[in-house]
Amino acid sequence: MNTLSAAVSLLLVAGPAPALGWTTVASPSEVPGDNYLYGADASGASNVWAVGGVYLPTGGTSHSLALRYDGTAWRSIARTGLPGNDTLRGVDAVADGDVWAVGEYRSGVIRYDTLVAHWNGSAWTREATPNGNPGGMNNLYGVAAAGGTVWAVGNYIDPNSPANRHKLILRRTGGTWRVSAAPVVAPTYESLAAVDATGPSDAWAVGAATAAFAPLILRWNGATWVSMTVTAPPGTGLTGVDARTPSDVWAVGSTSAAGGAQPYVAHFDGTSWRRVVTPALPGGGQLADVVALSSTSVVAVGRSNGAPLILRWNGTSWTRDATPASSNPFLTGAAAAGPGSIWAIGYRFELNAYANRTLTLLGSA
Repeated sequence: MNTLSAAVSLLLVAGPAPALGWTTVASPSEVPGDNYLYGADASGASNVWAVGGVYLPTGGTSHSLALRYDGTAWRSIARTGLPGNDTLRGVDAVADGDVWAVGEYRSGVIRYDTLVAHWNGSAWTREATPNGNPGGMNNLYGVAAAGGTVWAVGNYIDPNSPANRHKLILRRTGGTWRVSAAPVVAPTYESLAAVDATGPSDAWAVGAATAAFAPLILRWNGATWVSMTVTAPPGTGLTGVDARTPSDVWAVGSTSAAGGAQPYVAHFDGTSWRRVVTPALPGGGQLADVVALSSTSVVAVGRSNGAPLILRWNGTSWTRDATPASSNPFLTGAAAAGPGSIWAIGYRFELNAYANRTLTLLGSA
């Protein structure tokens, strides 16, 4: 999800944007432990956020990880106000003192509760949120704020049938979080991975439905959620969405194919969704997030065959950007920090420490 989409698109000249050059930027990691970044967003070049979790060696307690780039360097943000034993998976940076983060925290032996926290510029405040399964597993993966409404999406395990998973949509209005009802597409398996919104009457949530995986796309029209369809092979799931305008929305993920998963991209033009063909990748690949700067400049990030994967749309076709080498990396999120500046975040394996460390790449025109 990209807060800067509308503003950035106004700054871009007509025609395809120039290719980006990608460099690795140092980011903090906690030692010991495995460090993962899962979600990113920005409201400007000096307010870029990445969130995730730190998983300590056997016997330790995991906790969330929040990093902020202030225009000069990435710095760790204190976890004061967060519950502990938690993970942050999605973030929406509205402004310097207005940042939303979501995830889950462990509240019992086999129980995880939803987690929503707000950063006011100096500290986190955790907000009370409902759970789909009050005594079981609940997870939030994406968050989006627009026009005074905040959305958070994820899933929960059916308390009556642990083999079933159901989508979970939370909506914040008037300072209170409530479950937002949506049509059931697949009774036994639905999960939402990402959400974006252009305003209080236009929001999008994407994920996967059915055990065999099919794209799950929901649109909020100001009164209710409506299910939408897109052509996709069996085994396709969506993991990222960016709504630049109500008639220019991108969604990415992966689809099953001979030899392994391949990237999958779909676009909404204001009337319907259609698949946008991506190049076949030797060794396969998958996309995790997408940022749409304009109709001729879209960047999708993920992983392919043990290397970072960054695909760029120029208005006609997708091409793969060259990226710095990393050890078994996975790019999990992306954020626009200006008309010619995009961050890609995730994690990489550090052999010397034999642990995963945070990974942040900056793409500049």
